[in-house]
Amino acid sequence: MNFSPLPLAVFVVDASGTIASWNRACEKLAGYTAADIRSKTLEEIIEFDTVAGATLSPPLSAPLSIAARVEIDSTGQLRCANGNSIPVRITIAPQSLDPDQPGTFSVIVIPHDGLVPPRYALIRDLPTADIIEGLPCVFYVIDQSGHLLLWNRQLELALEMTSEELPTCEVQYFFDEKERPEVVSKILAAFEHGHSSHEAELIGKHGKRTSLLFHCARTSLGELPVIFGTGLDISDRKQTEQGLRVRERAIYSSVNAIVITCCEDGKNRIEYVNPAFEQMTGYTLAEIKGRDPRFMRIEGCDTAEHRRIHDALLKRESVQVILRNTRKNGEVFWNDLRIDPVSNIDGEVTHFVGVINDITEARHYERRLHHLAHHDPLTGLANRTLLQDELKFSIDFAVRNKALGALAFLDLDNFKHINDNFGHVAGDAVLREIAGRLRTSVRDNDTVARVGGDEFVLVINNQPGDEQLADLMERIRQRVSAPIGVGGREILAGTSIGVARFPMDGDTVDRVMRAADAAMYHAKAMGKNNCQFYSNELNQIVHQHLMLEASLSKAIGNHEMVLGYQPKVDLRTGKVVGAEALVRWNHPQNGMVPPDEFIPVAEETGLIVPLGEWVIVEACGALKALEALGITDFVISVNLSPRQLRQRQFAAGLGRTLARLGVNPANLELEVTESQLMGHPDEAMQALADLKALGVRLSIDDFGTGYSSLSHLQKFPVDFIKIDRSFLGNVALDEHAVIARAIIALGHNLKLKVIAEGVETLEQLNFLRNNDCDQMQGWYFSPALSQRSLEEMLCSDARLPG
Repeated sequence: MNFSPLPLAVFVVDASGTIASWNRACEKLAGYTAADIRSKTLEEIIEFDTVAGATLSPPLSAPLSIAARVEIDSTGQLRCANGNSIPVRITIAPQSLDPDQPGTFSVIVIPHDGLVPPRYALIRDLPTADIIEGLPCVFYVIDQSGHLLLWNRQLELALEMTSEELPTCEVQYFFDEKERPEVVSKILAAFEHGHSSHEAELIGKHGKRTSLLFHCARTSLGELPVIFGTGLDISDRKQTEQGLRVRERAIYSSVNAIVITCCEDGKNRIEYVNPAFEQMTGYTLAEIKGRDPRFMRIEGCDTAEHRRIHDALLKRESVQVILRNTRKNGEVFWNDLRIDPVSNIDGEVTHFVGVINDITEARHYERRLHHLAHHDPLTGLANRTLLQDELKFSIDFAVRNKALGALAFLDLDNFKHINDNFGHVAGDAVLREIAGRLRTSVRDNDTVARVGGDEFVLVINNQPGDEQLADLMERIRQRVSAPIGVGGREILAGTSIGVARFPMDGDTVDRVMRAADAAMYHAKAMGKNNCQFYSNELNQIVHQHLMLEASLSKAIGNHEMVLGYQPKVDLRTGKVVGAEALVRWNHPQNGMVPPDEFIPVAEETGLIVPLGEWVIVEACGALKALEALGITDFVISVNLSPRQLRQRQFAAGLGRTLARLGVNPANLELEVTESQLMGHPDEAMQALADLKALGVRLSIDDFGTGYSSLSHLQKFPVDFIKIDRSFLGNVALDEHAVIARAIIALGHNLKLKVIAEGVETLEQLNFLRNNDCDQMQGWYFSPALSQRSLEEMLCSDARLPG
């Protein structure tokens, strides 16, 4: 390798200062010819500055020896051939890396004080400077003193040092103390043999560590022998290797047996097994390496599982099977085997990893359980013996965990008729179909049993509450009662269901079964094809719920729904400026049904959607009636349910309704609860934006009872917020007053109007006025009115007293 002359001068001198060799940079920097230098000593070329503060022997009048300057950071003047002098820094180091020249020293002369820094001056003169500086690795040149003559910025970054610091440091000190002898040995090997390679970790000035792969080669700069080389960052590789070592150790130490096979030429040969495999099977790696794992199989046994393994290996897919193999001593053992493919970087499957769990004991236990837990041969359901075991376990669990469970007895209402008229074959088909329907109606951890000819029993675990349990029983009744197709004919098999809850109706198997049996007979006495609960209270809940659901669907068409309008009053003027439409159900037998009884049912069944549409149409009709009376600035608000808000085309449908009825959108206000908005804020924001585009007004109802994010609240395009009545209960109490004040202030800061609902006392009214609330509604001013009464109030201009 040939370098152009380097301006970083390097001399090799003996102990007396006589120059033995030099590089061409010496000639270039000082302007001397080779003949000029050969006849000079170091003191003739360099004038050393006085060493301040040093205690010297001999006295200061005598010059220091070359050896004495080894530990001193010297400065001086380089005398040039043209008579000029260049300020320089001088580093003197023994030729420790050149065993053939004992007692010689390297003298590195570095220009400073405004001159071009040595590294950049060097690189500037190199024809390959751009290549060296742009290398994706460390580049360096070292002389026989072990000092850097040339390097690139990658080395500075790794060592966290500047170009001025690097020439004065011996390279071995860039490494950990334990690695230094090896580093020096490798550099000497390069000087002696021409090249060397090694891995080492550079340590930066501030502790940064970089793992590098070094390659060194010998060359010369002029007459100066040097080593140049590169260092490639292998930190990622080292980290990967460490990860592989950890994973290898994990495999080695795993309690699961692991076997790794190599797939070549369509065959799978064992490459590795861990100690757990050796212990489980009795075979050592040395005995079975290179063999196909199938040597442990039992021929003719578990053939379906072996076929699954074969197919998965051909398709290079994962597979999990349970099968039997033999140990070295001939003992048969059950194992749960999971096999997964391993791909190389090109995506080609080269290996398979098998993980084996010995499940022999568990398998024997399962077989004993299977033997004890007989099943019904016709339906495959549990029989009475297993039912009692499962029921006892479920009752004990419910007692310990204070959970709700249930036992349901189902008796087919007309099974004898089915057998008599359609035959026993059809009867058996009906029983199998009902068994299947029952299985799919409950969860895997519930139990379905057949305990008699046409009697089925369900053990239902861990129910959230009575109403959910009642809903589940009704769904099961409907599924069992649905037509069953047998031989081209439809057979109806209704069922009477009796339900006992545990531990409320009993905390033992006997008590719970007797309670469920009594409830089932009660269901038959009630006319069959129904469900009865052991407790009278729950019976009442079930009947009311079912009756309510059945009659609610007819209520709208039968004109049983009515709207009341509760006035909203402006607190500054006392004027009635709006009203909230409140739906009521005038049941023909039960009278007026409160909304908190039928609204939840409407939500659950989906009837809230047609009910909500009816309310909007009725409210729009009231607005048109008021408009005919000359009242055009009145606003009626309607509550929106979550189902309505989630309807994709709700806004478009509302727009069509307003246009068809000729109602000004600004006179309609839609109220949504805080919890509706915060459940899915992004979806709610889009839904509100679509509604706002119609021109209707929007308000947040029950504000303060949910968990609003102010960042979302600022983005919702609403006009009003309503203070929930719970915060006005007793405004004399600080905790109530503080929250109410905060809501009013928050609303005003967000440029929203604030409405208080549930105002019932003068004290509450005065509090709202004193805190600048905008509107109120409540019994203090007026209860909900009929449409006629509302019209009379507005025509008479009734107002809230000042």
